[in-house]
Amino acid sequence: MIFAITTALLFAFSAICNTRVSRAMDQITANLLRLTTAAILLGIITFLFYPESFQFEASLWLALSGLIGFGIGDIALFIALSRIGSRLTILINFCTATVIGAFADKLLLNDSITFRTWSFICLVLIGLIIALLPTKNSLTFLKGKGLGMITALIAGIGQGVGATTSRIAENKALENGLSISAASQAFQRVFAGMIFLLIIHLIKKKIFKRGTDSGTSKVFHWLVLAAIFGPVLGVTCFQQSLKTMTSGESMAIISTSPLILIPLAYFFEQDTPTKKSIFGTLLAIFGVIGITLSI
Repeated sequence: MIFAITTALLFAFSAICNTRVSRAMDQITANLLRLTTAAILLGIITFLFYPESFQFEASLWLALSGLIGFGIGDIALFIALSRIGSRLTILINFCTATVIGAFADKLLLNDSITFRTWSFICLVLIGLIIALLPTKNSLTFLKGKGLGMITALIAGIGQGVGATTSRIAENKALENGLSISAASQAFQRVFAGMIFLLIIHLIKKKIFKRGTDSGTSKVFHWLVLAAIFGPVLGVTCFQQSLKTMTSGESMAIISTSPLILIPLAYFFEQDTPTKKSIFGTLLAIFGVIGITLSI
């Protein structure tokens, strides 16, 4: 439980850093550099402390998880961010990931979530909707934004399915007498996502024949922090949470990350929260407490 809460905190800080980086370079390049930095750091940790944490069948599932979550999912997420903005993108992404993760666990792992836990998961999602859904005055913003909403949905599906395939990898490793550390799982997922994004980046560079971004040096420190808070520490804690929780339960708690962004946005960007956002936050926090007590 504590690892899921920590993941939510780390992802919130990562979002602040990612915003700074994305303003200085194109999103595919920024994400590729972020994953490359994370892969190097996680690789050093894995090969120094967990050199025997690789098992062929489990590693294939982790690679698939990284391809789905970090590869396809992140590309869809960045497209959605550019089309409909961060607030609605995060709402659709996290809510979809929570529900898809729960159903994927049910279909692929035959796991079940109790009615009581489902009730609290729904309460977390209701809190997110109240806090993040645009008001009537901003509904005109959604006109012609179908692609953004679809890609945000795809990103959520990728995140939810990626969580379940990570759990399948863990089960496969245990069947072969090996428990893969959370850091090694994060490395294998991030590395697969990095390779996929590298291919996309090279294809894009070949087609459009553009040079590298000149703004990298200006945001290098934000890039490193984005990698540390997100793929390195965040994903490691996320993988650890999946060892003791189902994907739906873990994603429900992690989905409070956008709510944690409210005070961070106020501090870093002077974005004052509304009463609606505060009310939604309280509902989501109550839901998280309920999930804690029901596990």
